[in-house]
Amino acid sequence: MPVINDYNHVKEIYSEAGEKKVGLPAFCLEDRETLEAILAAALEVGESIGNKAIPIIVSWTARYPLYSQATFVSKTRDARIGCRLNFSDLEIFTNDESPYRDLLVLPNLDHAIPWIDGDILDDFYMQFASVMCDGSERPFEENIKLTAEFVEKVKGKVLVEGAVDEISSPELGIVQKKTTVEDAKRFLEETGVDIIVPNVGTEHRADASEAHYDSELTRKITDAVGKIVCLHGSSSLKKSDLPKITEDGAIKINIYTGIAREAGKAVAYHELENIGNVLTEEELEKLIDQNILGDAVLGSNYGKTVTPIGPKLTHLTSSIRRDVWFDRFKDICKDYMMAFNYQNYAK
Repeated sequence: MPVINDYNHVKEIYSEAGEKKVGLPAFCLEDRETLEAILAAALEVGESIGNKAIPIIVSWTARYPLYSQATFVSKTRDARIGCRLNFSDLEIFTNDESPYRDLLVLPNLDHAIPWIDGDILDDFYMQFASVMCDGSERPFEENIKLTAEFVEKVKGKVLVEGAVDEISSPELGIVQKKTTVEDAKRFLEETGVDIIVPNVGTEHRADASEAHYDSELTRKITDAVGKIVCLHGSSSLKKSDLPKITEDGAIKINIYTGIAREAGKAVAYHELENIGNVLTEEELEKLIDQNILGDAVLGSNYGKTVTPIGPKLTHLTSSIRRDVWFDRFKDICKDYMMAFNYQNYAK
């Protein structure tokens, strides 16, 4: 099925998710490998429940200063080129020849700041299922004004997400107050957005040991505005929090940092285990002399060394590291999807 970007169809998908008590994870990406890993996760979940026509949100930022994902898609570091490449890949991955052809793929533009990403908001919004117009850096009144202006421009054409307050990112020195129910209601009423992002204790670029998700506040906000709440900074959620998310009424959950961290570590461990298949003995000895590696790496039974020690083409090309990243990212996505009740899509 082609990429889903018709406003009414997207609204129907969100409405069905709410009825089935499913949370829609928006998995972020910055390369083709991760895009396909997300689609592969959705396909495997769909096959396991007997319904391959399930929705999956693929998401990326443009020039968002905290993390500009579209600029990483190509070495050009051009966000517009990054968006075009992502849409080109999506077109191929959803065509009739693709194994992912039955999925309902919803591309999402994350953290598009009007004064930084205005051209991307204007030129690309019709290709997205949803876009986040993020004016949360500005004072509350100005944030409302900027968001409302964008909503008026694209009303009925694309699902619009707006941030009531900026999400904290202590790693970067950004610590914000939590959103009040009153502010959430006012923001929704005065902007007309389809989805709101409140600050309920989750944090960008944090792990589960640092942030404290406020389940009660989320529930109060969803009671006041409906099931139109999106959580950002969701990598900071503890595993024990995951079942609460859909119970609390959140409909969309943005996730990246935690999955990327685990996939990146998997690649690092793979390289360490295969160091005898990547470097020469002389190169290994130099690293031992520099106290970077230990003598064990010269052993024929070290890690996954295939004797004789030395570079082997099968361990040097990018495809082997891609596959390690892909498999780990995919498996974690599947875990999140099931934690957010994707089994409720079973036929």
